[in-house]
Amino acid sequence: MKHTASIKLIIFIFHFSFFIFHFSLFTSAQAEVAFAQHADSLYRLKDYQGAAAGYEAVLSHHFASPDLYYNLGNCYYRTGHMGLAILNYHRALRLKPSMSDASQNLQLANSHISDRITPLPRLFVVEWYERLVTHLSPSSWRLLVVILFAIACAAAVVVILSRRIPLRKTALALLIADGLLLFLALLLLFASTARFNSRSEAIVLQPSVAVKSSPELQSVDKLILHEGTKVSISESLAGWHKITLADGTTGWCQQQNIERI
Repeated sequence: MKHTASIKLIIFIFHFSFFIFHFSLFTSAQAEVAFAQHADSLYRLKDYQGAAAGYEAVLSHHFASPDLYYNLGNCYYRTGHMGLAILNYHRALRLKPSMSDASQNLQLANSHISDRITPLPRLFVVEWYERLVTHLSPSSWRLLVVILFAIACAAAVVVILSRRIPLRKTALALLIADGLLLFLALLLLFASTARFNSRSEAIVLQPSVAVKSSPELQSVDKLILHEGTKVSISESLAGWHKITLADGTTGWCQQQNIERI
């Protein structure tokens, strides 16, 4: 009897803890939604600094979404902080590459920055591949892979079980075509996921940043970058980032001067 009572007590404690955990998540999510809605109302009242603070508060609790980054980018654009605006438009597009509003506003914000860097010419195939990889987010590529896999399974079942020759031939052709598409989608999923996780791109946030020839303050200045310029990080060392510009120029800058997308 005591053993049964102990088991019941343990089960009760487990369910109670489970309820408290999920209730805390629910109330936390409700609080973040309320913060976001308050920030939205401040934005409509043209209190862009207050709205930015509200959106930053929500994001600081790891409640990220494309819309939050987009709205935050708009706040910084309205207050003249082009570096932060460009950073948050990029972050919105990182989560949702098809977000046309963020893409258009990013182009508009980029028109205000000082640095005009001509990208190195690339082969058409490389350019096409990059666009294809970034056309969808990793989650969207993952969903496409699941759909193509389901179609392949259905076609394989028809090929194995159907006694009608024309139907089996059609299913076999579908299976082959779907298999090729599935293989391509898997490659793009891996590439998109690797790109998403690498976070190798960053935005200059300071009005001007000296790019050094080596990771030392006493080293030679190679060039000066300005707020809003996008760079790629290839290496980090003792408070410094080795960066590469779109035109292939490389150098070192201090970590606090740029922020990863």
